Amino acid sequence: MAQGAKPLPTQGPRCMDDLADRLHADAVFVQHFRERGLAEPAWQVYRDQLLGYGLTIVTRLVESGAMFARCRRRGMSLHQQPIGPDETDDLASEVLWAGYELFVNEGLLGGRWSAERGQPLNEYFVNACVLSFPNIYRRWQHSRRGWGEVQLLGVWSQVEQVAATATPEDTVLARAVVSAVFQELGANAHALLILAEQGYSHAEIAEIMRLTPRAVEARIRRARKTARELPDGER
Repeated sequence: MAQGAKPLPTQGPRCMDDLADRLHADAVFVQHFRERGLAEPAWQVYRDQLLGYGLTIVTRLVESGAMFARCRRRGMSLHQQPIGPDETDDLASEVLWAGYELFVNEGLLGGRWSAERGQPLNEYFVNACVLSFPNIYRRWQHSRRGWGEVQLLGVWSQVEQVAATATPEDTVLARAVVSAVFQELGANAHALLILAEQGYSHAEIAEIMRLTPRAVEARIRRARKTARELPDGER
């Protein structure tokens, strides 16, 4: 070794000790909630922290395209398409909830997570989100065309106006148009529009539809943007 040179730090044993400590703490934590259930306040605090952490990670994975690489490594190939910023938030939120349910039902309460496998709990949660991504992404691909082509909230409110003021024939025609719109968008979008029209808040809609308020807001914002961009003759 050259004079004055300092030896490189040996981090291996320290890292192994840190991992062992994390796994032990996770094991104690998991055992506690397996025995007592998830109704107590301590779980709510942990859940909020976990979802905040997961949303940051999942959003970055989707935004960077790394999510697709992770899926490929697990044998789940997907046709990657460009994803806009609003759509990234939407996708990440849905993936987060699906991953959370998988994490709780299979890993935590279902007993599939164990410290012996050497994976800390937060990493296990992120992997649950990765496993949930393909189904969410395929649904997003299927519905993307509908979200981009139809007027959403504007159509709904205008049909209600037609029903109140127009002839019976116009009312039937208008409702047929909306039925076609809802068929194109799917049941989830149909439900979101009805709830929004009935005055439910974003938080309430998110709870009902198992989304985050951020995802609900993004969907409604995108719908209104689409409606504003339509020519007057198409409204």
